Amino acid sequence: MRQRGSDYDSDKVKSKPLVLSQLKKFDVYSKVHDDYSIKTKSGGAISLASICVMALLFLSELNTYLTVDYVDHIIVDTTLNQKLPIGINMTFPHLRCDEVSVDTVDSVGENQVDVHGSLVKLDLDAAGELSGGDKIAKPGDCLSCMEAAEVELQPGEKAPECCNSCQQLKDAYVEVGLPYYHILDVAVQCKNSIGCRVQGDVKVTKVGGNVHVALGKSMVRDGKHVHEFNINEVTDGFNTSHSIHRLDFGEQVPGFVSPLEGTTKIIKHGAYMFHYYLKLVPTLFFSRDGEPVYTHQYSVTDNQKNVMVKKGELAGLPGVFLVYEFTPFMVQRLEKVVPLSHFLTSVSAIIGGVFTVAGLLDAILYRSHKKLQTVNSRKS
Repeated sequence: MRQRGSDYDSDKVKSKPLVLSQLKKFDVYSKVHDDYSIKTKSGGAISLASICVMALLFLSELNTYLTVDYVDHIIVDTTLNQKLPIGINMTFPHLRCDEVSVDTVDSVGENQVDVHGSLVKLDLDAAGELSGGDKIAKPGDCLSCMEAAEVELQPGEKAPECCNSCQQLKDAYVEVGLPYYHILDVAVQCKNSIGCRVQGDVKVTKVGGNVHVALGKSMVRDGKHVHEFNINEVTDGFNTSHSIHRLDFGEQVPGFVSPLEGTTKIIKHGAYMFHYYLKLVPTLFFSRDGEPVYTHQYSVTDNQKNVMVKKGELAGLPGVFLVYEFTPFMVQRLEKVVPLSHFLTSVSAIIGGVFTVAGLLDAILYRSHKKLQTVNSRKS
């Protein structure tokens, strides 16, 4: 029994090489013994050129694989009854935060006055950096009221003597009928906070309207949005210079361009009214993971005008107005990525194609060279 079992094991071992030897019949890649292979200079040059070509084509294909394409479809927009967040980040280098009021007005009569909450206002110094606020007078201090203390008043009226805060200084100027905007940059009570940065989100109804920062105290009177101000306060101008760092309608999407970002308008004198007319295109963006993001693309045209026609007279309300309206169509944008299988197939095709063409070219050159050698030997 032991002998018979050992014979069976030996037969099993012998059968394995026989099975493996049968695989040679399916080998379509014929091999040439090293002793019979010939290396030529032309073959070496073709090999180096082939490697360079394959490397360039591989990098090109890799760039195509990593590049994301977008496919757009246009449909009718039915998303009307919802609130739209408007993301704002603007700097007013010559308007104090207590002079800045962000208001909204829309075509259905909904008004928002001096928007707070998600919108914040930050004081800026003369260099445009965040400041610590106005100078705080110490007990017993008596800061100058500047020009307001030098005005000749009617008998019985007393000129203000101490203005220990910026608001007291402005009130003193208003009391004696003087404009005060020109002294805000130099008065010790005010010069630490001469500018303002407004940043955050404003939620509006999805109908045409505007977001603005304008002269005067805003309020709603008899259902209308009005601005109250004393014209004597702005006889020396109302500086609406501004920079727009961010303006988004809806969620932020990487790759979407906001045309107004980076816009800066600087004025030296007068009181300017800036209008930005925005055409909003609702956009539903589908990323590669399939999550939809609702946002808006927009185009813009702008207009600016000095509304101070002469001292003490305005032909309009100085400020910055973002006037927007919606198109009735929606763009559906989808990210289109190249599948990994397509990339691998293309790379395989590149390697195989270049290798095959290089082999044919090398064979043609080698055979042509051999034939020329044979003809020359016969002639000699």
